[in-house]
Amino acid sequence: MNTVALVGRIVKEIELRNIGEDRCVTNNVLAVRKPFKKDGSSDADFIPFVTWGKKAEIMEKYCGKGDLIALNGKMQSRKYQTHENETKFVVEMLVEDIEFIQRKVKK
Repeated sequence: MNTVALVGRIVKEIELRNIGEDRCVTNNVLAVRKPFKKDGSSDADFIPFVTWGKKAEIMEKYCGKGDLIALNGKMQSRKYQTHENETKFVVEMLVEDIEFIQRKVKK
């Protein structure tokens, strides 16, 4: 079974990319808080995620850097060739559902 549910903050501004044939995608990173360390400081895991189609459009329209969201989906791995002919491997979350929890507080 491949099911993932994460709650965290969006690391960078959402950028919608149109990739032809009425397809669009967003790639971003979710900062997921870890339990506090013994010294009281906090830490986070940074999980890459991707949204496609209508979900990508919703992310671009309603989400921004620092917003707290919940994502449901699955993990996927893929590989690609760089311009230098180097093989890169990526593990990322493929988002199937988005829940908006809290907008970033403007100071």
